Amino acid sequence: MGTVVAITPSGRFTVRAAGSTPAPEGTSVVDRSGTVRGRVLRVFGPVARPYLSVRPRRTPAPAEAVGLLGQPLLRE
Repeated sequence: MGTVVAITPSGRFTVRAAGSTPAPEGTSVVDRSGTVRGRVLRVFGPVARPYLSVRPRRTPAPAEAVGLLGQPLLRE
C-alpha cells in the first residue's frame, strides 16, 4: 500500500502510496507482521502518487512511532 513518511502530532500516520491507485478511505491497514495499525481516513495530494492519512487503532508511543517511520503498511 505504501510507506510511513511522517507521524503527525495527533498520532496519525502519513503514508506515501506505492502507486497511483491508493487504498480507498475506510480500508484497514496492517504492518508486515500482520498487526492491524489503523484505517485510511483520507487520500490527498498528487494523483500520480497520493498520500494517505491513517488513523491508528491507538496512538503510538514515541519510540514506537519512530520505529514505524520508513516502514511499509499493507492492506488487510
